Amino acid sequence: MKTKLEKFAGAIVLGLLALSLTACEREESRSDQEGQKVAIDQVPPAVKATIDQESKGGTVKEIERLSQDGKTVYGAEIVMNGKEQETIIAEDGAVIKRSAKEEEHDDKD
Repeated sequence: MKTKLEKFAGAIVLGLLALSLTACEREESRSDQEGQKVAIDQVPPAVKATIDQESKGGTVKEIERLSQDGKTVYGAEIVMNGKEQETIIAEDGAVIKRSAKEEEHDDKD
């Protein structure tokens, strides 16, 4: 028969293992969103056409090749009227998501 201390230690180990696995999953999904910068001439023609349409009257600041759910997508940062927006585009040129670009804060204060 296990002592209370052995049961408690086992529960702690299982809890820590579960936390470790959760942290790994979060890191993996975060790395999916970190992409490789590409030039407009390096994207598929359908993606280029969508970026051209989405950026009319604005400026394309950056384009990244990303992996989302195992598929390649492209993130375009576009500045329109002084505001940044991010558009996620599938390889076939379909817009997956449009959103205001979140400002990145430096937590070194």
